[in-house]
Amino acid sequence: MPPVTRAQAKHEFPKFFPEASRDASTFALRQPHRTGKHAKLVDWIVLNPGTGATHHDTADPITRLFQNIFKQSDYLRHLRFRRTYPVEAPHTEWLMLSWSSADMRNEFINSDEYQCLTETLAAWASERSVQVSMIDLSQTLGAAFHEGAFRNQYVGAIEYYELMAVYFPEDLARSQIQELNRTNPYNLGILIGSDVYPLAGLTDWQHGWLDRPVLFQGQRARCLVYLLRWENADREHEYKNFHVKVNKNIVDYWKEFATTLKQNGMFGYESQHASILRQSVGSMLGD
Repeated sequence: MPPVTRAQAKHEFPKFFPEASRDASTFALRQPHRTGKHAKLVDWIVLNPGTGATHHDTADPITRLFQNIFKQSDYLRHLRFRRTYPVEAPHTEWLMLSWSSADMRNEFINSDEYQCLTETLAAWASERSVQVSMIDLSQTLGAAFHEGAFRNQYVGAIEYYELMAVYFPEDLARSQIQELNRTNPYNLGILIGSDVYPLAGLTDWQHGWLDRPVLFQGQRARCLVYLLRWENADREHEYKNFHVKVNKNIVDYWKEFATTLKQNGMFGYESQHASILRQSVGSMLGD
């Protein structure tokens, strides 16, 4: 099992193919060819360096844009918008748009607000790297988020996320994909009703496939992204180092999770952490 590789102040996480950056539609949101009200899609926009703006910065074009977007009730129901500041890469900024309706996302793509978003990203690209990708969470099973990412109320003002990029062969077998769609880490705290138990340090999770191929150690790869929300860094460390004796056997739940990934063709993986500041309930930014 390769060790976790922490991305250090790089925007290439994961590393897209060079030709992808020359695409004429670089700043367009990716099309999932999906319709319906029940979907879980996350648009992941990476800025390097970040803008330094916050949700409260009224001079920031993204803040103004989403303040207007969330005046519409349908967006309040089906969209969550988060700005994140990665812990290991402090100069990088992520804009995360989490959708629970493919129809609503398609409506946004055909709106004037969407045109403003792409124009803002294009303007920013003259001074920084801008990467746009999509994570499709809809096919994974055992989802803790139910209605999409960033929607659980059992957290405090600061959320501590780990984005884990797991790399597989591009020609991965369908049976392996189906098995990976069912592969989640454990949170036994939910089962036993204890927030003290080590495995309760993982408060929520979701995972899905990145919409485009990537490069991993010089080879083409599929990328499965896990969004793991930990209570804090100490509880993450406690979880990943926890093992228990069950019927005279030592059980290591994190190792079991990683072993399943490896058995289904994993090349390796890397991760990066991000802190997310939540807005008050009913805020104009949809949190």
